[in-house]
Amino acid sequence: MFQITEVLKKVPFFQTLGRDGIDFIVERLKFKPYDANEVICKIGDPGDKMYIIISGQVKVVVTSEKDQEEKLIATLGAGDYFGEMSLLTGEPRSASVITTEPSEMFILHKSDFDVIIERFPSITLSMGKIMSQRLRDTLQKAANTPTSGIAPSVKGSLSERRLVEVLKFCESNSLNGKVVVTRGGETGECYYEKGELQKVILGNLSEDQALDTMLNWEDGEFIIEPRPIRMDESSAPPKQEPREERRLIIVNNSMVVQKMLQRAFESMGYEVYAVDNGAKALKMIQSMDPHLIICDTKLPDTNGSELLNSIRAIGQIPVVFLTDASSRAQYEPQLSAKGEVYFTNSQEVGEVVKVVENALSK
Repeated sequence: MFQITEVLKKVPFFQTLGRDGIDFIVERLKFKPYDANEVICKIGDPGDKMYIIISGQVKVVVTSEKDQEEKLIATLGAGDYFGEMSLLTGEPRSASVITTEPSEMFILHKSDFDVIIERFPSITLSMGKIMSQRLRDTLQKAANTPTSGIAPSVKGSLSERRLVEVLKFCESNSLNGKVVVTRGGETGECYYEKGELQKVILGNLSEDQALDTMLNWEDGEFIIEPRPIRMDESSAPPKQEPREERRLIIVNNSMVVQKMLQRAFESMGYEVYAVDNGAKALKMIQSMDPHLIICDTKLPDTNGSELLNSIRAIGQIPVVFLTDASSRAQYEPQLSAKGEVYFTNSQEVGEVVKVVENALSK
């Protein structure tokens, strides 16, 4: 048990867990040895397992449709993991994994994974950041490899794959490009930069209305169009001055609002997480111990007043409510008495940043 625990602690997205959390995971891991040159999974297999390498080494390969030539994508060793993307998205395997020497694995099945992330939501948040970084590293290597310069597109039907799943896939894969969605005579576009939603277009609708409209489409077609990789995109970002660690949780039902605020605060050095309802928020608050919560006054499963009462049962965490002048007059008298509660005069990003910075400076 001691050795298993030490191996799990090397897996980055389990590092936020204490002993109880690690023990909870150990109970659900399956051990399996592999011989050298054994196929663990191949392209097209169901994405229902995640693998953690205890010892040995594997190669990750894809095969060209044109000439069936095998291309090495990555080599992984002890402490590395693979299969996490398929586990999250449900997509079939996009690459084959083969051992290059005798190896030992922990296997985490999707049914067990769902139980774990329900109990410890911080795992999902850590995993998202790690996967994004890994993909950026892979893209940087690809930028130095001669290619045709044409990025492949992915097409599908909204009747088979909901748009919200497509957008989550783009986010977790750090997409640079756009998603084009068509239904009848209507065409919408969602633009991404490094996996972050930048702009949504559908006729003359506002971004929020456009996204909500397309998310409700039950039929139609989508196509994911990545931009070809350019050398200047793989350059390292400028270093920022270190600042005191600050964790924020955004509670808002609008994906557009989430992304706008998340992008703004992350650019300022904050650690930012976002959820769309009160139940998820409370689980995350208990798991992440945030420094401040940014919250809408109306949520799908609760309202601002009820959520604040639940937050106060956990602790005296500062809460900033997204209000405008009229709604502030409605909510401020009844909520301010609970202490450490702040209100915006508008929902513009600059106003929200100002109120958050002021609240954290006290």
